[in-house]
Amino acid sequence: MNILVVVRENAESGEIENMLQRIAPMVEAGQKGSGNFCCKVIGTAGDGKKGYEAIRRLCPDLVIADVELPETDGLKMLEKIREDQSEVKVILLAEKENFSQAKRAIELEAEGYLIKPVKEDELCQAVVRVEKKLKKEHVAESVLSIDNIFMACLNGQLSSDCDFHLMTKYMYGFTIEEPGAVFAVWLGEGYEEQKEYAKNVIRQSEIYRTSRASSVFEARVWKIVFVVLYQMEDERQEYIYFQKQIVPKLCQQLRGTVVCIWAKAHQIVELPDVLKHMNSMKDWNLLFDRGELIRQEAIDCQKTVPLKYPAEIESQARQAVKAKDGEEIKRAYYRLYDHIRREPHSPEEMKECLIRFNMALLNVYKTQWEVESELEIQRCMQAISTAMSWSEVRAVMESFLMMLNFNAFEEQEDVRLSPLVRKAVQIVRKYYDQGITLEEVAGRLFVSEEYLSSQFKKETGAGFTETIRKYRIDRIKGLLIGTKLKINQIAELTGYADSKYMSRVFKEETGMLPTEFRKAAH
Repeated sequence: MNILVVVRENAESGEIENMLQRIAPMVEAGQKGSGNFCCKVIGTAGDGKKGYEAIRRLCPDLVIADVELPETDGLKMLEKIREDQSEVKVILLAEKENFSQAKRAIELEAEGYLIKPVKEDELCQAVVRVEKKLKKEHVAESVLSIDNIFMACLNGQLSSDCDFHLMTKYMYGFTIEEPGAVFAVWLGEGYEEQKEYAKNVIRQSEIYRTSRASSVFEARVWKIVFVVLYQMEDERQEYIYFQKQIVPKLCQQLRGTVVCIWAKAHQIVELPDVLKHMNSMKDWNLLFDRGELIRQEAIDCQKTVPLKYPAEIESQARQAVKAKDGEEIKRAYYRLYDHIRREPHSPEEMKECLIRFNMALLNVYKTQWEVESELEIQRCMQAISTAMSWSEVRAVMESFLMMLNFNAFEEQEDVRLSPLVRKAVQIVRKYYDQGITLEEVAGRLFVSEEYLSSQFKKETGAGFTETIRKYRIDRIKGLLIGTKLKINQIAELTGYADSKYMSRVFKEETGMLPTEFRKAAH
């Protein structure tokens, strides 16, 4: 504990310092084992003006001051200290008992009011009381940090309590009965790999310079990172800030499925219920584009309609399975996506439709061929039921098709190709709409990129990149003409991460933008 002595320069001033030196070991002995405090005089001043300046400069834990001081008396010095919002502890020394002085000292939250001549044991007791109070406050501040308060709310360890509210209001300016908001990022399978990136983006935002957000917490069981906002003046403005500033940065830096969710908390103490609700909201990401900040109001505006099962599309896909026509199976799936996404439907209905469609194709397949792994099939169906984005759904659908163990992407003309190039062409037909690269195909076939590239062009008459682009452009044309999918949805289905880039490539090949092509075709 650092002490500043502000007393008149006379014989008594030296005696006060001597007393403090003698009682210091006693004070420290009383705090034995704490390891947090020691007792020492860090400065002295002989009048109130210099005392005030020394307090501001040295920031002591305790000030021992005369009431009667030159320049500015002790009470006025204490008034100025409190006007500065300083909570420094003060013990006042008075020449004689004075009720009005003592009353004012209490009003200014002085820790003691001792009458001269000061006795050593009285001063010791007063300093020990301050020491104990400082230690208690130190413990309270460490235990009742903002993050610990929020964690206790999340763990259901806090409830409404008047004394607790008074303490948090005094320490931080808010109570857990006040409203707040939560921003969460669901990272799915990329949680462990990408959580630190997500946390850093949030930490670097403006909210941390204005001190209105908690630390970024982790909820591993739900694969999310989240931040709690409090003392908000305008919840909608906070939402807009996150939508325009934080979400785009997250989507730029993070790969794969990223679901950003926002929820209001009518009271901060309700955080467990808020997080449970947010966890249920993430399924609705299927109705939103990547980069949108989902909140309940946006979900309510979807106005979902019942999903009619596409029996005709299923019939077309069943015939394609019987004919081993891989391209027609893909076309059937694209028509299925278009049917599902043309109007807003509940996530549950959309997933049930996809699972039913897959099971219908599986039943046709089983009439002619044997399924290698029923367990893997069940895993695929489970993966659809938990998917949070259409890219996840497509990946599962591709896995499902691969498990239907026949060469659905081989064409009659392939027989003229060497085994290596034939396999490469079939891989291209299968995965061109997922952005597959020459490096990935060469890796699958255990040859160098240079050798595969030269052999591919030599035998097919077209380069690898040219072939990929042709398949993609043809698929885009088919989707523009045969479906009502939005441009960004078509980009997603044909392996383009950016719909603007897809539009530019499409115009280079066809001379018109996708929207112009669709209008001309109809």
